[in-house]
Amino acid sequence: MIKAFYQEDIVNRLGAIFTYGLNKSYSFKAIEEKVAATYFIDRLENNEYDIESKIEEIVEETFNIKLNETVDISFKGLFIAESYFKLFLFFNRSFEYLFLYWPLEEFVNKYSLYHEMDFSNLRKDFDLKRQQTSLLKKLCLERHIKLSEISKLTGLNINTLKRYNESDKYLNVASYETIHRLSSLFKVKENIFSSNLNVYLDQSIYLSDKSNDDYRNYLGLYYANYFDSRINEKEATYDKKNNCFILKDATKLKVMVEDPNNLKLSSTSSMAGKDTYLVIIRSSLYDEKMGFEYLKDINAMEVMIITQENVYLLKKGQKKEITDTINRSLIVRAKQSSLKK
Repeated sequence: MIKAFYQEDIVNRLGAIFTYGLNKSYSFKAIEEKVAATYFIDRLENNEYDIESKIEEIVEETFNIKLNETVDISFKGLFIAESYFKLFLFFNRSFEYLFLYWPLEEFVNKYSLYHEMDFSNLRKDFDLKRQQTSLLKKLCLERHIKLSEISKLTGLNINTLKRYNESDKYLNVASYETIHRLSSLFKVKENIFSSNLNVYLDQSIYLSDKSNDDYRNYLGLYYANYFDSRINEKEATYDKKNNCFILKDATKLKVMVEDPNNLKLSSTSSMAGKDTYLVIIRSSLYDEKMGFEYLKDINAMEVMIITQENVYLLKKGQKKEITDTINRSLIVRAKQSSLKK
């Protein structure tokens, strides 16, 4: 598994690769090929990651060069890296697969600047693309080759190839020998045909700690700060007596750790006012389909519900991904601050 708190390291290293390629005017296709072939990506696709890996060494290995300078990471490179890494984790497909359905050039043209994009929309956009055609059909289109030619070159039965061309569900259960022949023909890694790389984040880091109220409050503050630029964690003063934070502009931030299914409008409203940011951290599993619409009537300036998958900003009617914020740095920072109090 890939530890959740390695995400930032991985994205930074991948961002350095994209940044170097773009800065040195490599073609989008060349960058794709080099990223997919690098040892760094091989490790990720094998559900491994070495925290000791050096950014410069990864870039050198990717582009087969010798660097005499430190690699800068651009905002654009970082955004591209984070986007593809999220797709990689969510769909459990290889980078070759991701680039095939969403080429780098197309992605850059569509999302030229980072604009607080909801990554759930990114997933939907990619999923729509891959539903439009089968993997074999996509490869044939990219390589300008017909099924009859594939049959002659690989010895695979034409009717079998037609089934693979029709739907990935047939290709997903193909024998290793078949996959090997196809990957050799198309000059791609065999794992592009794997329906699931079994790569996942270790989600053993939880959002709450029932034994430490101060820690939960600071954790809520850090998450709120991440998603709302109006909240500055460094300017927040912890009022332990009243169990809340006082911000520089005299507004308050109140953190609750509750099961949203059991939240009552009356009891929740009594804890917040029009000058209060209310942050609710989920403490147990709940039925997300029930929604939190009824909490929009809470007498608070802003209501934010944090779950292990999403952040719900109820007053704004928005939903943003939180997967990228469940990391070691936030957890450690919250614990260090709470221990000082």
